[in-house]
Amino acid sequence: MKKFFIIFFILLFLTPTAFCENVQEIKFIYINGSNNNDKKMKKWFYNGMNKLHSYVFTTFSKSDFIKNNLLKNGKYKISELPEAYFWGDKTIKELKSIDSDLKESRFSSPKIAQSVRSLFAHYIHDAIWVSHYYNMHPVIEDLHRQILANSKKNNGVILMGYSAGAFISYEYIFNKLPYINLYDYYLYKNSDKQLLGYIKTRPMKNTCIDALIETNLAVFSADGDLIPIMNTDDFYIKYSELNKYTSLYCTPDNTLKGIINFASPLSLFYSNLLNPDYPLNYYNKLLYKYLIENDMFWLTVNYSDDPMSYTMRNNFSYSDLKDKLNIEIKPDKGFIYESSNIKSGRTFLFAHTSYWSTAKRFSKSLVNAYEEGYKFFNDNNL
Repeated sequence: MKKFFIIFFILLFLTPTAFCENVQEIKFIYINGSNNNDKKMKKWFYNGMNKLHSYVFTTFSKSDFIKNNLLKNGKYKISELPEAYFWGDKTIKELKSIDSDLKESRFSSPKIAQSVRSLFAHYIHDAIWVSHYYNMHPVIEDLHRQILANSKKNNGVILMGYSAGAFISYEYIFNKLPYINLYDYYLYKNSDKQLLGYIKTRPMKNTCIDALIETNLAVFSADGDLIPIMNTDDFYIKYSELNKYTSLYCTPDNTLKGIINFASPLSLFYSNLLNPDYPLNYYNKLLYKYLIENDMFWLTVNYSDDPMSYTMRNNFSYSDLKDKLNIEIKPDKGFIYESSNIKSGRTFLFAHTSYWSTAKRFSKSLVNAYEEGYKFFNDNNL
């Protein structure tokens, strides 16, 4: 009898702990936007992030829909502590040079015009700077290291791209998610039959664009296409190393749960995504397919009165997107959705920065957008 009670109490007190240890945390990584360069604006970003995440944590954790779908009925939990990926310090040297030039022109320019010019320069400079690939690549490599560190801790990740930070979250999933099947890629590039036969009989796991580039199996061309490097002398050696590079440069499986872009001007700076003839849109199709088939989501949530955010696309149901992309997609609870149907409650001049100050309102709009997007895309297909 004594042994029975000992065993009973051990099970009573230790089993819940064991279950808790098996729950995977989902970390929210907040990516700053433009004009967050000096100490004052960096502090503004961190304060806003902490305020917003306190509401995101509460609102997401209380939502039954989030619990059932994103958190898989207790398999995952939202981490109470946010993480920041801050890249504003990378542009400070260029901005100091711009500020120096602006000081020189202040004597010949009206004061109001000079103030507007300075504000405009700080906002637009960072957005243009980070949209260039040679600046973007080291940024997403830094972010990738942060995501790998979370993966080693068995944490899931959701990227929160604010304003120009939306460029980074998009470029990350475009370059880092392993949505490329090697045989299909070389078939698409009209490779010779001997090479295709070699690849087919020696399959590698799916890979990402960055791994192909780092292995020197592919390179971006001047017109924006991803071109295979067909040097047969060392192709077979490079190909044999690809799985190793995939592990280093691609997002690990079951790590990235989704991205949320807000105050996003993505479609303005990446308008080529709307051009069906743009070469890289072939890979965007594969990216969308990967997101949907791997239970991931891409949300864009903007305030309707934010003058610096832009609509990326019309919302598509699963069947609409499948027909538009002309590609076979097997639905598995993933979805892509945009919501821009609520106002900030601030004047339009401050709407772009109000996502942080209206944290309670905005966190509710995120939960609503997740539920709306999930149902709109998936309800008739699962």
